[in-house]
This record gives sequence, structure tokens and C-alpha cells, in this order.
Amino acid sequence: MLKLINTIEISPLKYSKEEYEMPEISDNPDTEEWHNRWTNAISTLDLDLDAIKAGEYWVDMENISDKNLQIILETNLKEAENDLIRTFDGGIVLIMDNEIKIAPNCCGDIGNIAEWQRIFKKESLDWSEIWIGHPWVFYKNEDEKIKFSDYSDLNLQDFVDIKPIFEVDKAELKMELEKVLQHQINFKNRISEILKKMDIENAKEISILMTGIR
Repeated sequence: MLKLINTIEISPLKYSKEEYEMPEISDNPDTEEWHNRWTNAISTLDLDLDAIKAGEYWVDMENISDKNLQIILETNLKEAENDLIRTFDGGIVLIMDNEIKIAPNCCGDIGNIAEWQRIFKKESLDWSEIWIGHPWVFYKNEDEKIKFSDYSDLNLQDFVDIKPIFEVDKAELKMELEKVLQHQINFKNRISEILKKMDIENAKEISILMTGIR
């Protein structure tokens, strides 16, 4: 079964009033310990969120309450340098049969939903890159299926032989993508309304910048 989840990244280093030492990836941390530290860190700002998977920072934007969203917005606005509003880190998580196959990586943000939409705008039989942060993945259309490669730091022109590691039904992927696109539109509208209640000027424009979607 295929499922897409639209997530934002909630980093304990950003959303905590206290310093919390998180295990390094190289330490092969216990996921339960990691998840407990993450929960403790974000709770210092009264955030009561749950990651989609223990050991990760991704939170389903559909599961963020207005109260939590306001806390997140207040933190982001305080951190905005020179009034530079950034798009939320995060992006689409692709799950097949309860296993995460693709997830956002470093420098990925929720504006990258446009990359997923391009799958259906550029229906090439050749491999194409989909930017989800780095490392990224490649995809190709084939017989009503979308095939995906493993993660890679190589550019398309540097690859000699790309191997697909899994495939999804094209129609099913399109249907799931339409769902998460609507989630992102709803998220943008919620941000705009909360910013207005906070008496923030240019609420609509800020919501567009934060979500990367009009």
C-alpha cells in the first residue's frame, strides 16, 4: 500500500529552550532513546507533537494543532534573519507497505512538492532527478509505473547505470500527491489565519514564503 505524508522538520536544537545533546548518526543511536530526547526537547516550548517515526524529526503537518503551529510560527519569526522568511524544512515522505522508502534530506523543504508534481508534467521515459535535499533520488516513467532509484549524491550526467530499487503505480501516486498538495494548501491557509490573529503584517505573503506554494 502506498502512502504520502507531507511533513515539516521539528529540530530540537531550534524548538527547545534548553540544550539537549542528541546522539550523532554515527553513534547508531537507539531510536527509542532518540525519540525520548526529541520529545523532551520540544516539550520545553509546550509542543506536544509526535514524529512519524522514532529517531526522526518529521511531523505530519496535518497533525499539528493550531496551538502548536502558533508556537512554531513564533519561533520561526524570531529566528528570521534580516526579515528573511524561509520555507519550512521537510517535505514528502513516501511509504510503501509501512516502510519509509523516500524521505526529505538535508536542505530539502516543503516547497519541493513542485519536484513531485514534475513527475506528471515531464513524462519522460528517461531517468530524471527529483530534488528532496541531498542525497536525492531519480525517477522514470515506465508502463504506468514510476520507478525510483536509491539515494545518490551523483548528478544525472555522472551516472553510468541507474538501478531502480522499487516502483509504484502511477495513478496511485498521482492520487496521493493530490491529497498532500491539498494538505499543504490547508497548511498555508492556517498559517495565514494564525499570523493575522497574531497581528503580523503581510500574513498572506509570509504564509506563501513559509510553504512555497500559492
